[in-house]
Amino acid sequence: MPGILLMCIASGAVYTAVRVNNDMTSGMIDRFHSMPIARSSILTGHVIASVVFNALSSGLVVIVALFMGFRPDAGIIDWIIVIGILLLFTLAITWISVFFGLLANSVETAGAFAYPLLFLLFVSSAFVPTESMPGNRPFIC
Repeated sequence: MPGILLMCIASGAVYTAVRVNNDMTSGMIDRFHSMPIARSSILTGHVIASVVFNALSSGLVVIVALFMGFRPDAGIIDWIIVIGILLLFTLAITWISVFFGLLANSVETAGAFAYPLLFLLFVSSAFVPTESMPGNRPFIC
C-alpha cells in the first residue's frame, strides 16, 4: 500500500511538471505577466491544485484498498501523522516537479524527471516483503 501511494503522488507530480512546462512553452505565462498579479501566484496555484488533486487521489486509493481487504493496525493518531507526512511529501515533490517543469525544454522532458523516483520504488521493499528477499548469499552460477 505505501508503494502504491507513493506512485500515485509521483504520477500527480509529473502531471504538474507537464502543466507548468506547457504554460511556459505555450506563452500562457507571458500573458499572465501582463496582468496585475503576483508572479508567485501562478506557480503557487499549480502547487495547491496538485496537492489537492494528489490528496483526493490518494484518499481514493486508500478507500479502494480498504474495500479490497487492506486492514491496517494504526489508530487515529497514527493516521493523522501518516496523512501529515504524505501531505508534506506531496508538497515537496510537487515543488521539485515545478522546478523541473520550469527547466525543461519540452513536455516530454518535463515528465521524465519522475523516472528515477519510480525506479527507486521498484527496487525497494515497497511491493515485496523483505522476508521473501534472498539473504546475503554469494551468487553462484
